[in-house]
Amino acid sequence: MRCLLSLLLASPILAATVDSAYYAPDRGVLYKWFEGAPGIQQFVEKDYRAAGYLCLYVRNGGTEPISPTSFTWNGTALDDLRARHEVIWWRLLPRPLAPGMVGEVMVRLRNPLTEAGTLAVSFDDGTSVSARIDPDPHPLKIATIGFSDSRDRVFLVAESLDGAERQLARVLLDGRDVTAKCRLLAPGFIGGCSPVSLHLLEPLALGSYHTYTVVTSDGGRASACVRTLDAFVPLGSYGYGTLEDYARNGCNSYANFARSGEGLLDGMARLGMRGVSMIGDAPVEPYEVKHPGLYAHYLMDEPDCGDYFQATELPHPLRIGFLAPEIERRAQTVREGNPTRPSFLTIDLTYKPANYYIYGPIADILNPDCYPLSIGADATMVREVVETAVLAAGPRPVTFTFQGVMEGPRDPEKFAQKRFPRPNFALEQRVMLYYAIGAGARGLFNYIHCTENSPTNWSRGTGEFPDIWNEIGQVYRELEHVSPLLALAHPTKLATSSTDKLWLRTLLCGEEAVLVAWVNDSYQQNRLGVRYQPLQDVRIKLPDLPWLRNWKAHTVGPEGFAPLARSGDEVLLPRAEVAGLILLTPRDGLVRELDARYEERQREIGAFLLAEWRRSLQRQAANLNLTRLITGELGAYAVRGQGLGAYGIKLDSYWNPFETEHNVFEGGTEDRQDTAERGAAFAVGIPAEAVGERWVAYAYCGRWGPAATMTVTGPDGRVLATREVEAGWGGELVVLGFTPREAGEHRVTYVQGGPGARGMRIAETIYVLPVSEAFPPLPVP
Repeated sequence: MRCLLSLLLASPILAATVDSAYYAPDRGVLYKWFEGAPGIQQFVEKDYRAAGYLCLYVRNGGTEPISPTSFTWNGTALDDLRARHEVIWWRLLPRPLAPGMVGEVMVRLRNPLTEAGTLAVSFDDGTSVSARIDPDPHPLKIATIGFSDSRDRVFLVAESLDGAERQLARVLLDGRDVTAKCRLLAPGFIGGCSPVSLHLLEPLALGSYHTYTVVTSDGGRASACVRTLDAFVPLGSYGYGTLEDYARNGCNSYANFARSGEGLLDGMARLGMRGVSMIGDAPVEPYEVKHPGLYAHYLMDEPDCGDYFQATELPHPLRIGFLAPEIERRAQTVREGNPTRPSFLTIDLTYKPANYYIYGPIADILNPDCYPLSIGADATMVREVVETAVLAAGPRPVTFTFQGVMEGPRDPEKFAQKRFPRPNFALEQRVMLYYAIGAGARGLFNYIHCTENSPTNWSRGTGEFPDIWNEIGQVYRELEHVSPLLALAHPTKLATSSTDKLWLRTLLCGEEAVLVAWVNDSYQQNRLGVRYQPLQDVRIKLPDLPWLRNWKAHTVGPEGFAPLARSGDEVLLPRAEVAGLILLTPRDGLVRELDARYEERQREIGAFLLAEWRRSLQRQAANLNLTRLITGELGAYAVRGQGLGAYGIKLDSYWNPFETEHNVFEGGTEDRQDTAERGAAFAVGIPAEAVGERWVAYAYCGRWGPAATMTVTGPDGRVLATREVEAGWGGELVVLGFTPREAGEHRVTYVQGGPGARGMRIAETIYVLPVSEAFPPLPVP
């Protein structure tokens, strides 16, 4: 006995052990995708093969966090297999893996798994795990995970993928059995789904990663590791940072192609909004951590499109996924740098549907985009894109960027050749938004609310089309009424109807509600118009939902809820116009709670907008007062500049003491890979007697996107002063102080550079003078 005890004490404790391992092939329906580029179209038609993921779940049974040091498949390092184009990307989530937690290893294969193999992972504590994975498709999946706003309730939906009968028996959280805290709403599965409502005594920490596992009575199991979010559903827009305009129309979010400065995030927080901010290839900034105005870190815009342009040395079948390791690296930067905010990734239509499956599980939130009219496609492409993205990324949430823009070539003859040489109609806008919501999108972004032109192309945003902008606002107000439910939504085809031309999806939204999204598919999209036929006396049939008996039906409108008649298991909709949403719930109190929440939100927005208007007026008044003083009394110190990669425009709101035709330097780019600097430079002569005296530069300038930099350098090239400028696109007075070290020509520059879309403006004239010549109320450094 003593020898056995000594042997046990001498044996090391294995920190890492295998919880489960299996192969998860792609599930997406292969729609009739098309593409203008011949190489991509050939990929879709001839080269695409649905691949999948090797999934390995690892338990840390030790007392210290562990991180992976190597990954191998059949004894070969994954780095080598990537060089041979056999695997695309891999990761452990979370990394490091804390004691007592279960982590998720995912390895993306380029081709389908046809033979069994061994996946092995080594860790920095000297331990390793390995598991044999066979090519049989795993028949069970956790398809959706959503959270209540307080994060003490988790709604998850397991799906049976092979049609076999099975019974859900247990639920695990980080390897611990939490079945006693769950309501198994349909343990026998219904329509292939088994929803579960998990009630926790203590809320999960915002941003924390946890692994959820479902176990069937025959021992089958499926797991997924996701970041804990709250119930925020973004209803937002791309464009300039015109936050008040967005808030007035029901937007609660703003997506920025560039990095949002602290001032812009502060502005969103003041309006009760949260923004998506580009992080790109950069670390998290201290001001971003836990900032209430930040929704998510934007990793990259359309890496699948980047695959096409950056991997030109590779044949098309091997290009897709070229940027995936870089995207995973950026996602890990967000995980380490901002533990409470998710990562966000926008995917284009390049190399579909492989792009959704390759990139879908990397970021915490996947955001596909699709602009059907721009590419001559029908609106139905929206539902195909979102459905595929949801299958690929789930259980991680999917948001959707929809088309609000009219874009095309500047050549009128080429534009006239487009299938749809026109903007969307409001009818099409509503149809596309409800296709997206019905297909499973848990958030929406409008592209775009500004107008941008290039030498060869132009795009006109919703700011120029009040009918489209109004329809977006109407739908956003409808969705805001049921926002806490959409945060949980799992799309199914449970509801049916005998009415022809009625597209239906049933969203399971927790244990108290179901939403039915419907679209009248009778619409006809024509070259210059669109028409439809209203549907009369529509009957929508629901199967028996054991957790939702005695439900009542309500339409969801921009002003609230209205009751609908029920006949047995059918909802009676007297007239179906374009598209809409129906709420089913057995609890009357839920409707009242949703109404009260919405009304409180409207009161908050009203108060926020009033306070912001007053703040804006105060700032404008101060700027105008200072502008009049500076231009009126400091003419002797006026300095005209030269553009640096910028061009001249005329703006009445900017200084123009010399009454020039173009009084403002403006520069910018929509090229998201551009790195050239845009700005202006001003030469200022400093006399010998002023050396050592404090000076001040006054400039009226602005920017959108990343901050611009104002710098003063001396004749010897040494930097005397610098300031990051985050003034808005409308412009404001910026003050920079400096102390000359020698006489001669000094240089004041205002530049904005780096990769990504951006814009800068500065008045052609600035004022540079000794601080002693400034007078109250002029600001001095």
